[in-house]
Amino acid sequence: MIAGHAAAEHVRLLEHSPAALLAVDLNGAILAHNRALRTWLRISEDAPDLGGRNLIEWLTPSARLLYETRIMPQLFATGHAREVVLDLRDAAGVERPVLCNAELHRDAAGSHSVYIAALDVSGRISFERDLVTARRAADEAHERLALLQEATSALAVARGISDLAEALVVGASRATHAAWTAVRIVAEPKSEDQVAAHLGGSVPLRDRATTHSERRIETWGELPAGWALGGGFASRATQVVCRTPAEIRSALPEMAAELGANGVEAVLLTPIVRGPGVDDQVLGEIICGFRRSRALEADDLEIVHALGLQAERVIEHLQLQEQLRHRALHDGLTGLPNRVLFAERLSQLLATAARTGEACAVLFIDLDGFKAINDGAGHSVGDEVLRLVAARIRSSCRAGDTVSRLGGDEFVVAVSNASRDAVTALAERIRAAVGAPIDDVADGASLSTSVGVVRWDPADHVGHPTADGIMNAADAAMYAAKYGGKNAVVVREWGE
Repeated sequence: MIAGHAAAEHVRLLEHSPAALLAVDLNGAILAHNRALRTWLRISEDAPDLGGRNLIEWLTPSARLLYETRIMPQLFATGHAREVVLDLRDAAGVERPVLCNAELHRDAAGSHSVYIAALDVSGRISFERDLVTARRAADEAHERLALLQEATSALAVARGISDLAEALVVGASRATHAAWTAVRIVAEPKSEDQVAAHLGGSVPLRDRATTHSERRIETWGELPAGWALGGGFASRATQVVCRTPAEIRSALPEMAAELGANGVEAVLLTPIVRGPGVDDQVLGEIICGFRRSRALEADDLEIVHALGLQAERVIEHLQLQEQLRHRALHDGLTGLPNRVLFAERLSQLLATAARTGEACAVLFIDLDGFKAINDGAGHSVGDEVLRLVAARIRSSCRAGDTVSRLGGDEFVVAVSNASRDAVTALAERIRAAVGAPIDDVADGASLSTSVGVVRWDPADHVGHPTADGIMNAADAAMYAAKYGGKNAVVVREWGE
């Protein structure tokens, strides 16, 4: 009785085990199974027994391939297969991952069958998938952080707008994997002094209303094919995200047709904005174009947005540096190079002349009659006269000549490729230009100038002047012109 009772308990244990227990033949036909298998497959208790049906019926395609190409060969080779996960698909099409252990069994008659014990590992698989997802998310977050840190470091060491823009192109391209990535930045509008420096002279009072520099946009990287450069981007103070051609047509109707014709199906525009308090002025934009519609997830958008924020700070810093450098090397009144910058350029000119054998010259210019205007009409009028004179001198010179104000009413000009006839003609042009009427600035006043010129021709082999030496020689020639009666030009060769 005890033995019979134990046997019955064993049968009930196998029948109600939480693990699915089954035996199949070598073709997969089910020979025997317990209740768990029927439950997993959602087969009613009233349905016929599963005996004779093939296990492969409930395997997913990938599980079937694994069963046929790995489990069965392993069973024949070793007699067992351990911890293999197969996906069962029940009558409703719901998949269930099960962990299987199998043994190849041979009975007394020599027939083979396979005994399988399977555990439901849905919870474990779900946990592992969540863990993999979490790890992937952590890796992606780390990659984004590393990318942003690397881009920020590159922006921080930018020595100019070009360095900044190139770093932005690299960073945005890596963040979005765009087919096209470009950066456009507005060149800082020049002040009147900077415009004067750009023109090489001053801006007369009567002309100031019309001497504002044009808005100029510079581009780095590769713009999306078909992108229109016209029109600027003043109205785009917020990020524009176009994930599909339809969204491009809605957000960018003026260029949608051209972009579409060139295979651009998604676009991301990220403005570089000078922040609140200054009317959200747009300084530039980062442009990413894609050949296919893109999801453009929030994390990707945030990285590019962060690059735009960093860029704004760097642009401010670089522009401040440029302003400080400009002020350190230029005259505050006329915008011309000051003595320091002139000496630097003159030294370079002398070195080039020594190497190429081309003659160069220095013109030293001193105004006649300026003190009377400055004392009589006041310093503000005197300043306007100096600005006007600076503009006239610069307009008389060639584009490559360096014009400088040393201070007071003294100006100098460094000239390359200077034949004696050419520098004499230049000095006379300057004398005539300075002597033109100035009634619109100082009514009733007159002005003239004394010009001393020293020319050095390396072919004459008369030593190698220093910047100070040739300037002093030109100064002496100017005084010779002044003592000779003023409003005159004296031209000398170096060494005379």
